[in-house]
Amino acid sequence: MLKREDLDELIPPSEAAYDVIVAGGGPAGIGAALAAALNGARTLLLEARSFFGGVATVAPWMPMNRLLLDDERRGGVHDLFVDRIRAYGAEASLPGRTNMIDGDGLNIHPDYLQLVTFELLEAQQCHYRLYSPVTDVTMAGDAVRGVVARSKRGLQCFTAAVVVDATGDGDVAAAAGAEMVQGREEDGRSMPVSLVFALSNVDVERFLGYLAHKRHAFDALLDTAFEEGFAVAAWYSFNRGTVPDVLGVNNGAFRTIGNIDGLEASHLTVAQRMGIQVAVDFVRLARAKSIPGLEACALMRVGADVGVRDTRRLVGEYVLTVEDARNGTEFDDVVARKYGAIDANQLYIGEMVSGFAYPYRSLLPKRIDNLLVAGRCGSATFLGHAAGKSMGNMMALGQAAGTAAALCSTEAVTPRKLDVGHLQAVLRRMGARL
Repeated sequence: MLKREDLDELIPPSEAAYDVIVAGGGPAGIGAALAAALNGARTLLLEARSFFGGVATVAPWMPMNRLLLDDERRGGVHDLFVDRIRAYGAEASLPGRTNMIDGDGLNIHPDYLQLVTFELLEAQQCHYRLYSPVTDVTMAGDAVRGVVARSKRGLQCFTAAVVVDATGDGDVAAAAGAEMVQGREEDGRSMPVSLVFALSNVDVERFLGYLAHKRHAFDALLDTAFEEGFAVAAWYSFNRGTVPDVLGVNNGAFRTIGNIDGLEASHLTVAQRMGIQVAVDFVRLARAKSIPGLEACALMRVGADVGVRDTRRLVGEYVLTVEDARNGTEFDDVVARKYGAIDANQLYIGEMVSGFAYPYRSLLPKRIDNLLVAGRCGSATFLGHAAGKSMGNMMALGQAAGTAAALCSTEAVTPRKLDVGHLQAVLRRMGARL
């Protein structure tokens, strides 16, 4: 039975010291925190919002792709996560799609995702705290010594031997003075920032059957609706919900919204406002145009937040490129592999070697010590990040960073001095496929 006193032991009320602190509780942060705790580190996971899971919790029934590998177990923390989700049955998750971009994943009920994350952290005695955005770091020269989190009571400092930045926006790395870049190299543009939503009262199989056979007609209908004044997104993608007659709707944001900088509150406000209009107008046009299966659909809910696909990226010891993905470059310091396809703004733009290697050096900032950066804010070019950017791959990068952080704490070395061969051996023992 769940007891308040058991939870209190895992949720620090004030400043405390740890071996490893992970900032950010999305897929990369979950992977990092679980891996660090599994390897014996006293670990704290800090999340800015009221929930763990990142976009998979923000966006109802957004597929968590690449949790599996060719529909089989991927090993390591992925297996812990998948097994715990599947234990709750079809109410918690359904198999996702199987194409190159959206494959080997699960459509997970966002609230079961939260519960499972809590359970996994608690099973490993990993400390955690929500409502705790990391706003600054403490430093000794060029070495990170801890992080500063903001709460209604003020600022609180948590110290650690190693910090893992899995914030997505690179908040810790930027505060520490690491070199960062943002946007597409040629023009600074970002991938779309969109508000995902869910529909109820849908004949799901009928609609998906219509879409499979008449996608061109559906797209033409959307073009007409846009000309008639409906707020129409650049593209739509649909996912089965675990609740009967419910459909999750991903999208590419309002067609003429322009570039949205995910670090600017004013831009995010625009994305939220226009995203709600897109959601409401989709219901209106679906009914007005009698789209098969959607004739009586209703707006069930919009996501808890807008979904941001990219902002700051680290300029690390190695910057992963799209050429690495296309050529299948191998690295002596491989610590994870990224599967899937190149996906920039949901447009298929070329082949990549599914399962290409991700080097340890792309987790390492230049000059700054005691810091590892994992997830979408890791060291990569715009298209290097877009290659295999699925959530399961981000969890793999987090697993590598969390394992490395735990080993650094145990061996009293900085991440730059860690024996990568030892790290690889430990990852393999955990079941990771390198």
